[in-house]
Amino acid sequence: MTTTTREHTMHVIIYGKDGCMECDKSKLLCRMQSLAFTCHTVGEDISVEELQARVGTPVRSLPQIFIQREDAITYVGDYVALRRQLQACN
Repeated sequence: MTTTTREHTMHVIIYGKDGCMECDKSKLLCRMQSLAFTCHTVGEDISVEELQARVGTPVRSLPQIFIQREDAITYVGDYVALRRQLQACN
């Protein structure tokens, strides 16, 4: 069986808020996949305007998720997009 080093090369960055079911599902998915992740609370750690500038488009929902691999950070989207991205890596 081949093991993957995905856990060591990928870091998930989640921008969300407390009480958000999709945000909680994103964190749980990272835990289940043994992925390192960081959560930032929109409105406390980052403003909506700063997040929109980072995403590049108006933000209408949370979470907004990025994946960092080595020095590159890629915008993923929401929980469903994260799930698809992780399935594609398997």
